[in-house]
Amino acid sequence: MDEKLQELIGQLQDQKCPPAVLEGVMRRIEREKAPRPVRSYLVWAFAMSCVVGAVVFWQWHEHRQARARALVVQQTQEAFGYIGQALIRAAAHTENALSKEAVPPLRNGFETVKNKVTKPI
Repeated sequence: MDEKLQELIGQLQDQKCPPAVLEGVMRRIEREKAPRPVRSYLVWAFAMSCVVGAVVFWQWHEHRQARARALVVQQTQEAFGYIGQALIRAAAHTENALSKEAVPPLRNGFETVKNKVTKPI
């Protein structure tokens, strides 16, 4: 029996499996392969949610800074407008004060000097 077993082993070692059988076995192995564990999907989903969260936070922060900058610009414009209006009112008041208070005494003084020069005392 040992000789028969040895002969059978020798014949089996010389045998080659046909390619169709190998392909069938490979397909079966692929079908029966254990599915990926849910844990790997959870890790991937967590990583992607972290990335999306970081992008959303960054966009929100940029939008908030842009609104703050716009508010500063608006307040600066209003302040310059107020200062401009104050300067215009001050200029009008100064013009009014000069024409009513400073010019008449000067005109009167000029008339007095003119009269004294043309009519000696």
